[in-house]
Amino acid sequence: MTFRNVIATLSAVVMFAACGAHPTQAHPAQARPLNPDADFLIAAHQGNLAQITVGRLAKRKGTTEPVRAFGREFAVYHRRLDTAVREAAARLQVELPAEPNSEQRTLVEQYRAADGADFDTLFLGSQLIAHERAITLTRIVLDTGSEPSVENLATAALPVLQHHHQALTDAQRKLPPR
Repeated sequence: MTFRNVIATLSAVVMFAACGAHPTQAHPAQARPLNPDADFLIAAHQGNLAQITVGRLAKRKGTTEPVRAFGREFAVYHRRLDTAVREAAARLQVELPAEPNSEQRTLVEQYRAADGADFDTLFLGSQLIAHERAITLTRIVLDTGSEPSVENLATAALPVLQHHHQALTDAQRKLPPR
């Protein structure tokens, strides 16, 4: 797996984590969690769908270069990553939802409604919180998952998540005080 795919996977987890919802909630036919590996693939797919949209918004609406750069990265890498997620889900016979979960859709709408410095503040703040949660979720997947491909992904993802967290923190510090 390339470094870019790891970054994209992390962002998918981040987008899921930002919403605080359980990934199976967006798929009403599922009455219970499947397993940590399947949950991770579902969350990654939903996060990819959301992050592609969020990335395009940040690329277009961001007023600072770090926000636009994160946006470019999210939009491009999540398209690529989602192909790999869908392939893994097919191999493991995990049914993926057709759209982001409701919390992710709500967050996307908040991004759409925000403009200027408010957009940058919302984007960086929500992504920073999401990365904190994603680090925790990744550690949970490492502790409870059983599928080697998912475990390898989580192992590779953790240091990248920590790096993204630091990059988001640095970008947020550079925003003018509000």
